[in-house]
Amino acid sequence: MKIIDDKGRLFSKVNILDLSIILMVLVLGLAGFYKLKTNNKATFIKPKPVDIKVIVRAREETSIDKIKVGDILKEYDTGIVLGEIKSIDIQPATLEVNTTDGQVKLAEIPERYDYYINIDANAIVNENAIVSGNKELRIGNKLVLRTKTYALESYILEIGQRE
Repeated sequence: MKIIDDKGRLFSKVNILDLSIILMVLVLGLAGFYKLKTNNKATFIKPKPVDIKVIVRAREETSIDKIKVGDILKEYDTGIVLGEIKSIDIQPATLEVNTTDGQVKLAEIPERYDYYINIDANAIVNENAIVSGNKELRIGNKLVLRTKTYALESYILEIGQRE
């Protein structure tokens, strides 16, 4: 009995071309299964803890009681949790004004307050950016935040990465 007959069949039963296609599909299937099972979980980027200090400028006096330590802040547009308020420092709001003698001085704005808020947050940190949700966190950027009861238009003052 011949291994390959005149019609190109292996042991007079299976066509060699069909056998090679079946073997190729089998090898590719096993390779894909192996790749999925051995995927390195260390390659996924995990959020890291960061400290963010923001300023909310010239808020009215009525909002002083509303903003509390422990409130969970979310990004306004996406609703993705940014972090928890760690501390709040409330200062009278000031504005630069020109005096009649040509000087620039700071003047308090009546019944308005600046809030310096420290946020305990998680963000994806890589060599190019610090990202929370779909927003890049950069010093000086505007960051609109919300809770269930209030919204804050803030500006980032500091970003510090914790270990």
